[in-house]
Amino acid sequence: MTGSGYGNDAAAAKRELRSRMRVVRRAIADDGAERARRSAIIGVRIVDELTSRWAATSMAGRRLLVYQPLPGEPDLSVVERWAVAAEIERFTPVVDGVALRVMPGDVDPEALDAVIVPGVAFTTTGRRLGQGGGHFDRFLPRLDLAALTIGVAFAEQLVDDLPAEAHDIAVQLVITDA
Repeated sequence: MTGSGYGNDAAAAKRELRSRMRVVRRAIADDGAERARRSAIIGVRIVDELTSRWAATSMAGRRLLVYQPLPGEPDLSVVERWAVAAEIERFTPVVDGVALRVMPGDVDPEALDAVIVPGVAFTTTGRRLGQGGGHFDRFLPRLDLAALTIGVAFAEQLVDDLPAEAHDIAVQLVITDA
């Protein structure tokens, strides 16, 4: 599958878009206070979404995968603090060669209830452009079908369309600060 307007050269288009969007993300990161404020908005929206979805059952014992942000990515400490207070088990994706492992404990991805996924760019429909290693594209199909996948980004990282290839995996929901 390729994004509209990209023809057969999706890989080259992805590289170009990834490069442009990293510049956008760096500009946001350069203002630490603004990045923190906007990250907090994203974090509160994630908490609201998960609280709403899990309201009918106990949150204690739920399993949530939260990434550790690279420079420029939204900081999800709000989500981390909420998860601790709600007794939600928190895990982190760790790159292990071409795979992602769920740490601590090398947990089976099928045991996760929700996964928060970073990206360089997203569409509102959940298509995602990652860092280029394909780690989440290989990881997401390993989740239980009931697991929620949430892409997070700053508003400037939303695009109308992006190049996609057959191996690219979309997320179910995208949350930004806008």
